[in-house]
Amino acid sequence: MRFFSEKYSESIRFTRKEKPAELYWEAQRNADRRHEGCNRIDLHAADIPSFGYVSGDNLKPVGIYVVTRGRTIPDGVYAYDETSNGSVPDVVGQLVRIGGKDVMKKLVEAFPDKEFVQEAPLLYIFTGILERSVWRFREGAYAQVTQDVGSCAASVLLHHRSKGAKVFALGGFVDDEIAVSLNLSATEVPLAALAVFPEYSELAFDSVDEGVGETAYSNRGETDPVIGDMTALSYPSLFMRQNHSENITDLPKSIRIRRLSAQAFPGDEFPLTPSKFDAAYYFNLLSDLGPEAPSYVPFKKAGFDLDDFSSMLRWLEVGQIHLFGAGLLKIWIVSFDVMFVYPGVYRYVPVRKSVYMQSGAVNAKKFSKCHLVPDDADNTAFAVLLTADLGESCNLLGERAYRYMNLNAGYMVQSLNLSARLIRKVSRSERFFYHDELRKLCGIPESESIVAEILVGKAHGGLKLDFDF
Repeated sequence: MRFFSEKYSESIRFTRKEKPAELYWEAQRNADRRHEGCNRIDLHAADIPSFGYVSGDNLKPVGIYVVTRGRTIPDGVYAYDETSNGSVPDVVGQLVRIGGKDVMKKLVEAFPDKEFVQEAPLLYIFTGILERSVWRFREGAYAQVTQDVGSCAASVLLHHRSKGAKVFALGGFVDDEIAVSLNLSATEVPLAALAVFPEYSELAFDSVDEGVGETAYSNRGETDPVIGDMTALSYPSLFMRQNHSENITDLPKSIRIRRLSAQAFPGDEFPLTPSKFDAAYYFNLLSDLGPEAPSYVPFKKAGFDLDDFSSMLRWLEVGQIHLFGAGLLKIWIVSFDVMFVYPGVYRYVPVRKSVYMQSGAVNAKKFSKCHLVPDDADNTAFAVLLTADLGESCNLLGERAYRYMNLNAGYMVQSLNLSARLIRKVSRSERFFYHDELRKLCGIPESESIVAEILVGKAHGGLKLDFDF
């Protein structure tokens, strides 16, 4: 029997012939998230990432909740509200208190590593707010929102890592318990969590060996065999059925899986040069980046330096390249105009610090035509395609694998976006491409699905930064 994740992935592939699915989401009542009457605490610039939390296409599809213990603010459960100006001019948002010790206790019970979660001074929980994206992505909203959550988690992870903290991704939890504890609406679903510890924490130090941050939880033992046959009356859309199929409902049945390690790949090897800055210097530069709206202006015709190309790929590991323990994504590089790198299709193997050539040059015009708006892909210096064999992944992690792959893809999207800005380039996630045409053009095996595409190039007019090299 095929996994529902495979069916859902096929249903949202963008093709030239297929009509968009009809979704009557406007009939759903939007939730009231104003949290009226709750106590509020102002947040200042140093409290959140300087480059801001990620907002996919400015739709703000990610909900952020924070559980605090032993901090300067009272212990409790808070919702992040970025729309409020607060009472001070330099306030960038507010924490809205929505729960105390009782809610904190309920949240801990939803995780398999209860002691670890209970001791975390900061616990972030990220949710996907689906009604904010469904009008744009239709049935593909769930996949895109999950990637946006991964990008937002990347922002938080890199922000705290830059301050010396240890950050652990927690992908295993009982979804319904989180949703009930936070009193979420039917259109807001919990997708990910991060635990933040100070560098000196003994528990965090011990967990490096235990691998809390490098494991994934499989729902393979509790997968519902009839999820693919459920009627549309049970859920308002295919993507809500996909979310249901991923849920962990019984922690004792969930299986803890160690992160997969990548091995060398056949093909001519091209070693990457060292990254321009070490991690400490990278984080210093990162803290000077301000928020920036996504740019969809076509790239400028300009070559890419080998050192910049190498740095962007190697900086993926500044955070956690296999975020949420996925280890399932295959990283393809399509080179068009990178100095000393032959045009062609490569596989990137991070542990080897090398790319391996798989096929020759790809016609740039044909590549552009694989996108809904070809001009947006013109003059791409190189593209990163993240793919996965869904059958292989689901056999290992159950339906939960689909969520982990998209969260992991979101981390890579955000990491490349920030890295590109550091070297005055542009990186953006391209959402609308013809899946099968792009896969065939690049010689990607038919068994693999493209999870995400990132285009990298040089912007017209350059970028303005607040610092000089």
